[in-house]
Amino acid sequence: MALESRKRSADGDDDLPDAKRQRITPSTIILKYEPYAEQQQCSAARTTAEELARKGLRRSIALTLQKVGFEGAAPDAMESFVSMVEEYLSSIAEDVHACANSARRSHPIPSDFEKSLKRHNVTASMLQPHRKPPIPRSKRIPSFVPLELDDTVELDLPILGDDLDGAKEKKEKNYIPTSFPAFPSIHTFKYTPQSIEAVAALKEPPAEQSQLNGPQKQQKVEWPLAPHEIPYGDPKKMREAAAKEAKAGEEALRKLVRASKIASQKESWASAQKNPQQRERFDLWDSTMRELIEEAAREKGQAIAPGEMHGEKGRAGIADHSMIVNSEKRYYRREAVRAGGRKIPMPSEVVSSRG
Repeated sequence: MALESRKRSADGDDDLPDAKRQRITPSTIILKYEPYAEQQQCSAARTTAEELARKGLRRSIALTLQKVGFEGAAPDAMESFVSMVEEYLSSIAEDVHACANSARRSHPIPSDFEKSLKRHNVTASMLQPHRKPPIPRSKRIPSFVPLELDDTVELDLPILGDDLDGAKEKKEKNYIPTSFPAFPSIHTFKYTPQSIEAVAALKEPPAEQSQLNGPQKQQKVEWPLAPHEIPYGDPKKMREAAAKEAKAGEEALRKLVRASKIASQKESWASAQKNPQQRERFDLWDSTMRELIEEAAREKGQAIAPGEMHGEKGRAGIADHSMIVNSEKRYYRREAVRAGGRKIPMPSEVVSSRG
């Protein structure tokens, strides 16, 4: 008994289309090395510098493959080859840049390239044959179409006016190269006058200073305003009142410190009379201070009578010019008190004299 075959019989009509989709793109591409000038006549404006560099690298690889005997290459293989070359060149460039940075240089030098090539197992003998490649010069050097610059660059609008713009300041200085960047705003390196009017309060000159300067025109002394006299609605008058209050407090503090210094000078003079060395040191310091005060007065154009500084006036002037505020004096290192020795007094005053 003959068994019936279960296979499907072939169709008799061979004109029907194939069931599978046919491949349209070829499996390989033909390696070409024609200049890019003819290929980019219509698309030069759309080609960027990065794309142009990548096409040049692909062209170099195609010339090399054609020289060694290849007539075509698959697109995937070609792109893989280009990626490998890009990665290799990028690693060399990064290594050269790292060598320059490690030596605190902004630009690499030939020794940096030499170190980088040694790390990549590339010697000078391996590069020697590439000085004269076997490919003809006409094929190696392509003709590129010049790239068009993009005119759609967004420029920052000027924020400051002409009064604060630093470009005018740079143009006035002819010795500055034009390649240098523009100056920043003027208010970053120059003093900008404030629109607020300066507040000045008249102060009463000391009695000894008026006597040293001779007869002058008396100034009107403006005493601080009473609380009910302060104009709270006018900011300018309020600032003037605050300045007067500050000047009055400063003058009161100066008078108080001057009186205490004169008293301390008398005590220092009395204690110095007991010891010849201390008396000599005190007299030397006193004469030096008087000479300095006289010299400062002459520089200001003030007339001083001979021997005028050797009295009460000179003592008051020394008290004004010999005050040194030192708030850290109490924290200074102190000498250890020896057994049976003289006890060293601890400094307790903040205001001390130069003597």
